[in-house]
Amino acid sequence: MPLSSEHPILSQWHRPATPGEQQELAELFRRITAAHRPAAADVAQLSDLSRRLLPAFQDLWSEVPVTRRRTLIALMGELAESNIELNFRRIFELVLQDPDPDVRAQAVAGLWEEDDPCLLDRLLELLPSEAVAPVREAIAVALSRFSYLAAVEQLDETRAQRLRNTLVGLAREDPALGVRRRAVEALGYFGEDPVAIQLIAEAYDAEQHELRVSAVHAMGRTLDRRWLPHLLAELENDEPELRYEAARACGELGAPEAVDRLIGLVDDPDREVQAAAIGALGQIGGTIAVSALRRLARSADPVVREAAVEALTQALYEADPLRPSPWP
Repeated sequence: MPLSSEHPILSQWHRPATPGEQQELAELFRRITAAHRPAAADVAQLSDLSRRLLPAFQDLWSEVPVTRRRTLIALMGELAESNIELNFRRIFELVLQDPDPDVRAQAVAGLWEEDDPCLLDRLLELLPSEAVAPVREAIAVALSRFSYLAAVEQLDETRAQRLRNTLVGLAREDPALGVRRRAVEALGYFGEDPVAIQLIAEAYDAEQHELRVSAVHAMGRTLDRRWLPHLLAELENDEPELRYEAARACGELGAPEAVDRLIGLVDDPDREVQAAAIGALGQIGGTIAVSALRRLARSADPVVREAAVEALTQALYEADPLRPSPWP
């Protein structure tokens, strides 16, 4: 039986903020906007902001200078990433239509972990009217989260089809290269779709380096071994970005054929390529990869050693989930 709107629980939920609550929020804003650098402890108090205070927040936010709004939304993103107990979702959603494109883009980025289908609806509604390319690119990146949910059948068919069609349109027609490449990456999770396969192949054959990088990234997301010959070739590419993405993709595919080449990349001059190769060895596992990781776990290089320990733990766990950790 549904609760009446007069039920004490719902009446408390729907009641407006009290003057005291609004005054407390206004005082917090005063401190945040007055300081040369807002204190993280003050900004953290905006986590899990009550719905009742959202109208008051919006009024106060509209009075904050644009440079300070950019600083605040960026700091919220940093705090949420470093502390899982902090959640600024309601604020990020509220400022998705901020007049400043930098604030809008950072708000979208701050929602990267959210998987509520209602948020997907909101992002798809915002896209057609968003004129600024970096904001559209941020939205395309956020859509990858929902592409993954569609791939693992945790998104309803209607939304999944709308998402797929939107990404295809962005990959084919958006005037901004950054948006097209992020759409190709998101389409990687639709790897069995013939149109997605075609768009990944076209991006891989494109003249633009950025599109090729995104195509290799998408290949890993497809979990389709049809791309393995390309990935093995890219492990030896002169461009570190392509080596990096190819290493990660080989790990996602769990391709034992790549192990020898990945071991060779452990000495790559690029640190990110090194880390990607070590991580991929952990994903692939097997006798040769585990032996290499055991050796690397004793490396004098602390960066290599730490990455190898993490990868070795993953490889051993994948082989035997009940096996105790080899590390104290």
